[in-house]
Amino acid sequence: MTVSLQVFETVFAFIIVILLCLVLRKFSIIKEEDGKVFSNLLTKAVLPAVIFLQLSATPIRTNQFLLVFAVFVAGVLSMLLAWSLGRIMKLSRAKTGALMLTSSFGASALFGYPFIAFSFQNNPEAMADAVLLSELGVGLPMFILGPAVAMHFGDKIEQSGIKRAPFWVYFRSPIFASIVLGMAFSFIPFDRSHSYIVPFFEALKMINGALAILACLVLSLNLKMISLKGIIPLFIISALIQMGFQPLIAHAQAITYNLSTLQTQVLVLICSLPSAVLGPVFAKQHDCAPDTASALVMAHIVLSIVMVPAVFYLLG
Repeated sequence: MTVSLQVFETVFAFIIVILLCLVLRKFSIIKEEDGKVFSNLLTKAVLPAVIFLQLSATPIRTNQFLLVFAVFVAGVLSMLLAWSLGRIMKLSRAKTGALMLTSSFGASALFGYPFIAFSFQNNPEAMADAVLLSELGVGLPMFILGPAVAMHFGDKIEQSGIKRAPFWVYFRSPIFASIVLGMAFSFIPFDRSHSYIVPFFEALKMINGALAILACLVLSLNLKMISLKGIIPLFIISALIQMGFQPLIAHAQAITYNLSTLQTQVLVLICSLPSAVLGPVFAKQHDCAPDTASALVMAHIVLSIVMVPAVFYLLG
């Protein structure tokens, strides 16, 4: 089976699970207020376990940092393009900021890990690449640049201590700790088949199995009916930048850096994902057109059903 077909099947399998979760939500088996519990469980327990499992399995290679650099460059160039188009369209400062937030870095943690896990089944190298791309190439820049953009273009003025909070929160998070520990353990020589060690890694693999369903639960509980009235041009521009221009730039860099076929495929898939849900969070914190940002992100998620497989087929 080709990887393109596996990506196509993974996207639609993901949709089926989300629809099932929406049915559970409809009948109040799961409720909107449960979203915070599932979200905390995903970001503070499951994701750190998955990251440690994948990074500790294989020592980090030098060329993997080219992947991180490539996705960072693609995200920054996308953000600059969004800013330029916002100026050309004479958008308000807040809407320009919202456009930048929703046209740069994708929802790699929410979508990327399940997509990579099922599209590249039993491939620890692909998952290790995805972890580094997601956390160092997407997550860290998003926590640094996201608040900065929202503060600069938003209307709310915060105290300096609050301004830096999102940035420092990332370095205090279980996710960052798991990155450091996973990379450190990958260089420690020990017998992973030892009877005392095997149960630990088997437990991590069991937790890894919960990743996709938790991501679907979180997404289904956050999905809301949206109206694109008045922002259709913004939606078209942000979608083309986020899920078209960005993977194209990433693909061009993969060729330039002579990345392997597997690395190119993982890079393109991560860069073709819809906007990160953190964008509207930062926009709301700093009054940077949060309603516009939220509507654009939700619309991206719906459009990704078609865009992700199509872009991956063309570039991956």
